[in-house]
Amino acid sequence: MNETGWLEEWNDVIAGRNPSAIEEFWLARLENGVGDGAAFVEALKRLRSAGKKTLAATLLELAAAEAKEEGAWEGRKRFLSELLRLGIGNGEERRAGLEECVRRLWAGRPSLDKLLKRFSLVSARKPLEALESLEAWLEHDVGGVFAMAGRGPGRVVDANPQLGVLRLDFERERHVPVPIDAARKYLTPLPPGHVLRRRLEEKDTLAAEVTRDPQGALAAILEGSEAPMSVPEIKAALVGLLPEDQWTAWWNRAKKNPRLLAAGSGSRVQYRLAGDLGAEEEIRAEFASAPLARKVELARRHATRNRELSAIMGAELLKRAQETGVEPGAAWEALALATRTGVDAGEVHAAREGVLAQAGAKALLESVNEAAQREAVLDFVREHDPSGWVDVFASWLEHETSARLLGKVAAALVDAGKSVRAQSFVDQVLVQPARFPAAFVWACEEADEGLLGILDERRGGSLLVRLVELAERRVFGPFRGRLREILSAGGLAERIIRERLTADQGRRIVQILEHPGELADERNWLRRAVTARFPELRPGAAIEEVVPALAETVTRLQAELRNLLEKQIPETLRAIQEARTHGDLSENFEYHAARARQEYLSARASELQADLGRVRIVNPATVDIGRVRVGTRVWLEPPSGGGRRAVTILGPYEADPAKGILSHGSEAAQALLEKTPGDSVKFDGGAWTVASIERAI
Repeated sequence: MNETGWLEEWNDVIAGRNPSAIEEFWLARLENGVGDGAAFVEALKRLRSAGKKTLAATLLELAAAEAKEEGAWEGRKRFLSELLRLGIGNGEERRAGLEECVRRLWAGRPSLDKLLKRFSLVSARKPLEALESLEAWLEHDVGGVFAMAGRGPGRVVDANPQLGVLRLDFERERHVPVPIDAARKYLTPLPPGHVLRRRLEEKDTLAAEVTRDPQGALAAILEGSEAPMSVPEIKAALVGLLPEDQWTAWWNRAKKNPRLLAAGSGSRVQYRLAGDLGAEEEIRAEFASAPLARKVELARRHATRNRELSAIMGAELLKRAQETGVEPGAAWEALALATRTGVDAGEVHAAREGVLAQAGAKALLESVNEAAQREAVLDFVREHDPSGWVDVFASWLEHETSARLLGKVAAALVDAGKSVRAQSFVDQVLVQPARFPAAFVWACEEADEGLLGILDERRGGSLLVRLVELAERRVFGPFRGRLREILSAGGLAERIIRERLTADQGRRIVQILEHPGELADERNWLRRAVTARFPELRPGAAIEEVVPALAETVTRLQAELRNLLEKQIPETLRAIQEARTHGDLSENFEYHAARARQEYLSARASELQADLGRVRIVNPATVDIGRVRVGTRVWLEPPSGGGRRAVTILGPYEADPAKGILSHGSEAAQALLEKTPGDSVKFDGGAWTVASIERAI
């Protein structure tokens, strides 16, 4: 029976309410050993709760006497503390007994006598509080070796109860102060033989062992940890023992340790050593009871250990992947791993057909996380659905985030003679880039010759304006590195500026770049490149830019500006002042949020003030419709006849491409301005003829 296993039987004895039986049972338990006394204290609490407080006091005194006779000093300390807490017996004797326990338990600690004088258990008004403080200092006495996160192993070189501070010498820092109240939280004791302690005490010897025996060194590191460790944690344990340039080779050798087990994925992988059963038996036992997602993870890590284990895992994955109700992505991954374990290819193929038929292509693609697995699904769909794969590919374009797969899917549609489907998607992306950030970046990067016919004609000055506007928005944060390449010298931006940028588009880019942003290098280069292409845009050059706008638009913008200047900006400034009072600004979320909003609102107000200062009101009712001008609607016809298309050209604040209203500064509008009926124009990737011009109403 373990230390606490007898407590249920004790409950039955108490319920019998026979004092003789209770005492007899108690004495029998004491004869089996006191240990640390915790179970006995709990038993007495139950006895007192049953109303037998006098008997409980007698039994507690018996336990304290037995513990002294047995030399169970931890148990005796616990019993004496309980006697003092309850006020049972001679207090002076209990205090003296406590001091004896402390001397026995902490014998050899260099500061024992000094600390007993400072935290006198004999004379302290609250002896139990004194005992707690005393033992906190004894746990961290001079000479003790501890680990501290971020600093590694260190030794206590000074303990100053008067100031309440310990000082430790670490490998790279000396006399680091640690308040005693924080010691138990931040200092982890390192017993003799622990890798970190050896790193402090016998560094050269340990370094030689680490280099000579990576598997053994890894085992020692993991054995010294109370919990599984991540790769960064393992690497941190080797600081000063292994040169940085040798880490990769060392880790590749160390992780071949046959006892090594891993759990998790990506940056969350944790490593530990197998227990007494051995690694393979632990893996088999866990695999047998694990859900399918965990089975996949275990098979990915361990199926190559031996053929027998591989065969067991493969057969189980094949079986589970075909069960009803299994999440389709997990089933597909399971089948992919089953293939690698040697399961019959025909069985896997049939199972994949079943998963696809049951889930449907879209649901299956949405549930598969890895791009390589989505590619396998797409290939499988194309092979097994000759009549429907085009629809699957075209609809999946809106959901894909991998640049490589976006290119592959679009190219497949073009090769199949379905360029219109790919073109439609690209147009949708360019109109709504914030909805498709991954696809928008891909459209700026893709260099496949088969797709250039679709993409290249859309990579004009208006695209660059959108790029500069959008590059620093939060939704494009995951693609910031790729956007730097696009917006740098030698990227797409350089080619557009050199070949396709108009002066109006360049002026808009310079205006955008006047506001602060994070991409400092790219912004500086863009400013230099645009002003080199259009010298009239340089600071100090005479620039007279007109912003056309309808009268109702001017009224709306003036109202927005008043709202910004009179309400929103003052409210935000007050919020900033209030947030300043909330403490440390470096961790003050409210302050930083208010500052960011203030910067945005001020930038918007500046933009509105500048544009309203250059505004020219357009009245469509008085516009000359002999040519395409701002304020006109132009009707376009394809040369071969067919559906006509209407395009209205207004100012930047009325533009709505989805409704056929273009800003006069856009690339598409620039291609139409000043044209007359009968002129041929290139518009939206096709050839058109200006059929008629009318006033925009």
